[in-house]
Amino acid sequence: MVSMNRNEEGLIQFGNTVLTEASSNILEPKILKGDLILTDTKKKDLKEKDIITYFTKKNNNLEISTNEIAAITKDVNGITIYSLKKEDGTIENIDSSCIIGTLKISIPYAGKILNYVLSKDGFLTVTLVPAIILFLITLLNFVIILQPKNNYKTN
Repeated sequence: MVSMNRNEEGLIQFGNTVLTEASSNILEPKILKGDLILTDTKKKDLKEKDIITYFTKKNNNLEISTNEIAAITKDVNGITIYSLKKEDGTIENIDSSCIIGTLKISIPYAGKILNYVLSKDGFLTVTLVPAIILFLITLLNFVIILQPKNNYKTN
């Protein structure tokens, strides 16, 4: 059910909430790598210190990140630019078209768990293996029911 609720960017979305995994420890101790980030996609007036989830393209790959807005400025064309501090101390600038939404809540370690469950290995261990075990137990019970019963009367 979770994997069927993907938006056009391929992110898991329920209504106005997008689920992503924190990809770095930049917001430690509040958010750690592997935490599940629930992001509110309704556009709001953003301000400094707001925590946002956003995407950037690196090497033709879409990269999803969560970070805190360090500064808000306008460029020469009047476009609002959001500055974010990266782990290496440099500044990354994005505009509003890159922003997915603002942080609702983070759940420790749940991002790693969700990504594992949605992976091929996770599908096998969480869905397929239990289904096979349940099938075998049901089959065994059915065979036991079909066995003739010996009803001996003792006098």
